[in-house]
This record gives sequence, structure tokens and C-alpha cells, in this order.
Amino acid sequence: MLCYNEARILPFSLRHYATFCSRMVVHDMGSTDGCQEIARRFGAEVIQHDGKGEFNDMQNKRIKETSWIGSKSDWVIQADADELIYFPMGAEFCLSSYQRQALPIVKPYGFEMIEDVFPTDEGQIYDYVKNGARDDRWYAKPILFSPKLVKSVEFSTGSHTVEAVLNSGRKAPNPTAPSSPSCYLLHFHHIGGVDYITQRYDENQKRQSAMNKKMGWGNQEDPRKHAMDKRNAIMAKLERVIA
Repeated sequence: MLCYNEARILPFSLRHYATFCSRMVVHDMGSTDGCQEIARRFGAEVIQHDGKGEFNDMQNKRIKETSWIGSKSDWVIQADADELIYFPMGAEFCLSSYQRQALPIVKPYGFEMIEDVFPTDEGQIYDYVKNGARDDRWYAKPILFSPKLVKSVEFSTGSHTVEAVLNSGRKAPNPTAPSSPSCYLLHFHHIGGVDYITQRYDENQKRQSAMNKKMGWGNQEDPRKHAMDKRNAIMAKLERVIA
């Protein structure tokens, strides 16, 4: 997973992935809040990158496209620190089913989760944060794939879509239909209340690289307005996501 100053959410993310992943690797982009130590405490490997203090979508894209090459694992997940692949029917059942279907890329349902109070207890974050809004346009990212079937991947900026070349030489287009059995990609951007989210948007906006600004990647509007607009959009479609 990619990480920059995510000390608040990182323990929850690693605790979740540790339940079914045999190996966790944190690609740290220069965190100053102790993320490296947190990652190691949870048994994750840490690879330090020089992010030059910037949020650079092209650098993030390259890491996600190349860091997994050579993996002998059954499955690879290329997530951001606040993104959790969640299997309502259990990881072992779902992954085994995808393997039997010879799925090269898994398409999840996407959800933006929301909660005004950030959990402080040890446990899984979805034990406390259970509500969110479905968004399959932007948040159903195809970030789970099989390196035994996939030779290379090319993500769009933000990893919203992917195109792959399979080991057979065949090209695999971006999957559009959700895979079965269902899995979810839970995004925990909106945990902690409007003031905290506004602060996070402001910090991220100030880190946008020159290329990001030129291309219009990422949020460029007033951070509080963006936080409120996103919150209102989530609340308009709010549903119980976790049983």
C-alpha cells in the first residue's frame, strides 16, 4: 500500500490485511508521523520512496504498476493506506472462487465510509464504522489481481481503471461488471468529522505536484467546500454497508 502521514488509519488497515495476507509491503512516500514504525510493528515491510514532499500521481502510478512484478503470490492488492478490500463472504471463500474462475482482475463494489468520531479502540475499523455510500464510478477500483495470470498492468491516475496484459499475451480490458462472489473496496476518507477532513484536504492540496496541478488531478477547490460537498453526497446515499 501507498502511504503518506496515515498514522491514524494505518493500524486499522494493516490489522485488516493481516487477517488474510501473507505479506504486507508499505511504500512510504516520506511520512513524518511515524508510519514506518507502525508498519514494522504490524509485521509489514517498508520501502521508502523520495516523494519530494509532493503528491505526484505519476509516481504513485508507477509504483503500483511495477512494485508487484516478480511476485509468486496468488493475489496482489495495490491499495492506498485508507482503502480496504473487504469480503462479505470471507476472504478464503471469495479468493478461492476467483481462482477457480481464472479471474485475472477482480472488480469490487466501491463504498465511501463515513463516521464523525475516529475509532481509538484496537479492533477492525469496520466494527465501528459500518455506514457509507456506494460509488462504483470512482471507488470500485480494480486493485486486486492475480500475478499468476497477469504479466503487466497500466492504471489510470488514481487507479480508477486498469488495463492488463496477461501471461498468455492476451490483453484484458478494464473490468466493468462486479466480480462474483462480491467484494467491496471500502474507502475511509471521511472518518473523523468535517474539520478533520477539511484539514486533510488542505494538507493534500498543498502537496499537489506541478504535474497534478497542470493536469487537474485531485481536488483543487476550497478544502472545506469540498469536504462539505462530499459529506452531503455521502449522506444523500447513506446505507448500512457492514452487517
